[in-house]
Amino acid sequence: MANEDNRLKQSNHIEKWLNSHILELGHNHEIESLLIELTFLLDTTPSHYKIELRDEHQYLSAWIKKQRSNSDLIDPKNSPIYNNGIQDKSFLQEVSERYVIAFLASRASCLKINTYRSVYFLLCLKMVKLTDYESRIRTTLNECRYLTTKVRSFLVPFLPNILQTQGLQQLWQTLEEGRIQSTQQNDVNKKLSSYIYEFILPIENCFKNESGITRNVKQAEKLVDGSESIDDTTGNTISDLVLVTEVVNDNSAFEVEERQDDEEQSFAQVSITQPTNYYLDRVRAEQQINSRHQRTMSQTTDVNNAHPDDIKVLVNSLMPTLLKLRLEKLNDIYDQDNINIEFDINHQAELYLLMLLLSGLPNIFISENLKLSYQSYKYSLEFTPTRSVIQESWDASLCADNRDNLTLFFPEIVGRLHYCIANDISSKVFEQVIQQASNQLKNINKEHRTRLTINKVKNYISHFLTQKGRDTALIDVLTEQPINHQSALPYFNVSQYDLYSCQYDFIEHLTNMLDEDLSCGRYACQFFTLLEDKLTGYWEKQTGSALAISEIRLKDVVSTLRDRLQTQIDDRHLDDFESMVEMHNTFTDYLYIMLSISSGYRPVSEPFGRLDHIDTLTKKFFISDKENHQDTQGRFIYLPDTANEQIKKYVHFLQKNASILSRLDNPLGHIYQSILKSNIGLIVYLNFDKETDRITEVSLNKNYLHERLSKHINLPMNWHRHFIRSFQPIEVGLYSTNEHSTHEVFSHDLIGAWMGHADALGFDFYNRYSGLKRSELRRFSVYLDQVLKNIGFKTMTLERRK
Repeated sequence: MANEDNRLKQSNHIEKWLNSHILELGHNHEIESLLIELTFLLDTTPSHYKIELRDEHQYLSAWIKKQRSNSDLIDPKNSPIYNNGIQDKSFLQEVSERYVIAFLASRASCLKINTYRSVYFLLCLKMVKLTDYESRIRTTLNECRYLTTKVRSFLVPFLPNILQTQGLQQLWQTLEEGRIQSTQQNDVNKKLSSYIYEFILPIENCFKNESGITRNVKQAEKLVDGSESIDDTTGNTISDLVLVTEVVNDNSAFEVEERQDDEEQSFAQVSITQPTNYYLDRVRAEQQINSRHQRTMSQTTDVNNAHPDDIKVLVNSLMPTLLKLRLEKLNDIYDQDNINIEFDINHQAELYLLMLLLSGLPNIFISENLKLSYQSYKYSLEFTPTRSVIQESWDASLCADNRDNLTLFFPEIVGRLHYCIANDISSKVFEQVIQQASNQLKNINKEHRTRLTINKVKNYISHFLTQKGRDTALIDVLTEQPINHQSALPYFNVSQYDLYSCQYDFIEHLTNMLDEDLSCGRYACQFFTLLEDKLTGYWEKQTGSALAISEIRLKDVVSTLRDRLQTQIDDRHLDDFESMVEMHNTFTDYLYIMLSISSGYRPVSEPFGRLDHIDTLTKKFFISDKENHQDTQGRFIYLPDTANEQIKKYVHFLQKNASILSRLDNPLGHIYQSILKSNIGLIVYLNFDKETDRITEVSLNKNYLHERLSKHINLPMNWHRHFIRSFQPIEVGLYSTNEHSTHEVFSHDLIGAWMGHADALGFDFYNRYSGLKRSELRRFSVYLDQVLKNIGFKTMTLERRK
């Protein structure tokens, strides 16, 4: 069974390699010729080598048959290519990347060379099977290709005839003898010896039967010219931002030939795809992040977003046309299906623009999630974060209640009108509506000198809410965009009221844009009127992280654990090893949960580091847990007073009892001294053997820690990070200011710095450009201390009460 699995795995390796280098890199018209050449190589392989490389021969043959079954290929032996090889020189383009295709397109007229090509191609498949020989495979195939050109044609007489050898062992010996003889001659022959050695290495790798290594080959840098280019080293796209000439489409908010705001601040924009040089990428990333910060702070003049004056023109241009419809017929709520309103594609296009402006959702016009309801038009959001689903193994009583779906609400008249003039339209008609809407925007731009596009209309709600200080995670939920993990939405909940308040603020903003003659009309205001918040049923309706548990649900857990610990402290005796171990492990549970809530430390193999990482005088705590920043090794936070005092009590207990226990030959004495000297981690669990009275340390891993702590809190090990992340109000934006006082809330940057996150480009929140003050960490530490007290944590004295 194991052999079958191994053969299947090796076959998959070879199939994947062949697919990536032939099917993916080859053009459609080239595949048939390449398969014919592979068939020729199989037929040319000598019988001895077919036996020695039987698996590779079979895998290649099976792969070729599979490709033939998927296409209408002719019999390869009847093809001129089978007899003469590939003569088309276009196969030799982009040799550095398509080196396998170039090898197959370089057949020689000499049988000796073609035999080498067939045998060494199977040896390359052998190295594919062994893995991590990509560099050697490339070199081997190139060396075989060179034999067919003037580059290495002189080498052919010095290579043994494979047809006269009886297998790889004899071929290897013959090549080795020829190489040794060459090294004993002049410098020319030494060079010849090095070329022969390139044919020996693949055979040695075959005999070793071990995995190889991957070499990083440095490529020559090229000069950048033109407005856009691709860096060959990193694969990054570099373009000039001074003049943007993108064609307007669904993925672009730029106008043709539209200039940037400030040419002095323009630079080469880099789209990082595969960073290879850390220092080079860091310079480019810093340029990008500085530009993003600047653009975010000056969004009112950003060319990516519509100006409020342009949106005002749009709103007042849409209303007159829509108000010409027989809107009074919409009041018949009992006969919606039989209401007939005369309309044309212009009315549909203007309603589409209005709904796009209100929602920011490009497909809302034809969505099946829309439903007429009392005083509103409801849209059900399709959003379910991974952590919102409560697993069967979790303690559901501790999880946040977020089972309800969230809904967007739109004005009732918009829903009724949409139901009458755009219900069940086809995708073809929808495309015509979008085209008509685009034409109408062009007419508005021409008449009023605005710069509106479909994309700018769609993005305006996101732009407005960002300016109001809403978090990007909330905006992404509202507009059904992919959630950026930097917004940390998986860590906290989005409530129905959060979404409603966003919509209410935006629609009120649009209402203020209406001209006076329209704002006094009966129906115009209805297009910008939401139902009252009490009718949304927003009470406790939310979705997001089920692990953002409330403080009150932790009280019982902490109270039970604290009482158990106190009982074990009172019952322990220095000569009773078992009671000492039980008390120590229970206290470690208590300390682990306290420090988890205090620090947000990631669950790693040595949680909370060692004792010398904590300075109890200043309350500074050095944390190094899976750092995201390449230029840092950790971060500093400030422990809450309760946690800091508990560490002091623990240190005092260790200092007092380490020497006493050592004199009593209690093994705990040595363990306590190791903790004090920071030779082992702060979190240490012990195991007691009743038969031998032996006390040993437990080797920590995630499985053991989860099994141990799930007795108290049966949730994933990072639940405390979700708990801490929920202290950031979702109303506070990523970069924007907010109406709330900064002394009352905790910003995105502060929470991110506390938890060891990186910003959107991988930099530390406390980098040299940061404006975040260290005093903010102290302020958050004070808040966490109050949280610990509210939950029920107290500083436990590990000495017995008298």
